[in-house]
Amino acid sequence: MKVIRLKVPEDVSEVEVKLLVAVELYREGRLTLKQAADLAEMSVWDFYMIGKRKVSFTNIGVEDLREELEEFEG
Repeated sequence: MKVIRLKVPEDVSEVEVKLLVAVELYREGRLTLKQAADLAEMSVWDFYMIGKRKVSFTNIGVEDLREELEEFEG
């Protein structure tokens, strides 16, 4: 895993930065749903539900989502 340091305005939290990076990398197809959720330090379900906030998660099909959730549930 790579560690990156960023300077952000005081009013931007680390949680926000992680979430925004995770969402964008997932949207671009560079991370799986599970990887993006891990980066955002969220559950897969919570990360997926961000889609209700108008973040497009259309790059995952039903079967892929089912596989991701099965993997997550272990």
